[in-house]
Amino acid sequence: MKKLLIALMLMLSSVAVSAAELQTVRLEVDKMTCNLCPLTVRTALQNVEGVEKATAKYEGNGVGWAEVTFDPDKASVEDLTFATEMAGYPSRVKKAE
Repeated sequence: MKKLLIALMLMLSSVAVSAAELQTVRLEVDKMTCNLCPLTVRTALQNVEGVEKATAKYEGNGVGWAEVTFDPDKASVEDLTFATEMAGYPSRVKKAE
């Protein structure tokens, strides 16, 4: 029983460590033309291995944004921007204002 408890504690601590390593990035996304475009962008991002969460929104005038939380050990910002570009929506990291 003691070994089981120790094993469980180790598993839980490794989950907490991996969750702490997630990164979030906000992307500016071009070529959005309607309120359905964010669905395509979000789906493309969610298909990237390592992405935990993706949201996207159309702002109007062909511009929108996406916010992505991902595991940097499994995915990179380049993977994310490549995924949106392959879906027809070029993107780049939003610069701090």
